Amino acid sequence: MKKISLVALFAALVMSVNATDIWTGSKHVSWTDGGVQIAASAFADAVAGQKIVVTFTDATDGIEFKVINQNFDHLAGSREAAWINGNASFDQFLTRAAVDSLKRYGLEIIGANFTCTKVELLDGKELKEGITVWTGFFWANEWSTLELYRDGYCNVDFSKVEAIRFYSEAASGEYVLNFLESWDESGKFADKSAMTDGLGYAELPLTNELRTRLANAAHWMIQFNKEAGEPFNVTDVVLVVNDTPSAVENNTVAAKAVKMIENGQIVIINNGVRYNALGAQL
Repeated sequence: MKKISLVALFAALVMSVNATDIWTGSKHVSWTDGGVQIAASAFADAVAGQKIVVTFTDATDGIEFKVINQNFDHLAGSREAAWINGNASFDQFLTRAAVDSLKRYGLEIIGANFTCTKVELLDGKELKEGITVWTGFFWANEWSTLELYRDGYCNVDFSKVEAIRFYSEAASGEYVLNFLESWDESGKFADKSAMTDGLGYAELPLTNELRTRLANAAHWMIQFNKEAGEPFNVTDVVLVVNDTPSAVENNTVAAKAVKMIENGQIVIINNGVRYNALGAQL
């Protein structure tokens, strides 16, 4: 029987004081009938870590979250293959990128076949440090695959990303984790043998080759198998960023610096001291 995270159970049992119904009604959602569209103004007070909760009936396929821009891009942090069935609700947690796009464009909830009855904006969880590509609760059992649209990472500057962390509630590190862009033989980014275990996460350090592949991938596929252990929830996929300022960015150089081109290279002069573009003293 599927187990529920204690965090998710607590959130379900406790009524949030910040709960907001942003849409109510009865709308059959399909590719022919269209979806539920919610204006950007409904998300004026939204913050990262909150969740959109969609209540539905008679579902037989999947659900998608899109922003109402020119291309109807998928909401950052939303899942491919988000299957729904019967009468229930679906939680879509908001990353910082998702909040930015919702405030600018608004939201469309679409899919092949379900009836939407309510959409709420509720308190969710506190995000991890770094750039959250996805957050939520995904049940990892036997060869379970979390599939993410590229909208969650396509605008990230990967030159500043040092590693990627896969957070979970696994009792131990004895499970399979395959990080892929496709099922092709050449489609694997890495597996758990290339990762180190931290407190509640597996961390993959990035090379320049990996940074390029990750940035250009059409989507990410994160496959889990519990092996001999118990099934567990996956909770976050987070990019670890190096945001240490260089000497140029620091006040030691940037405040009164003069830039010039010398022998085809940028030279920065500050208080009579010469630096290169990286802030190293010449």
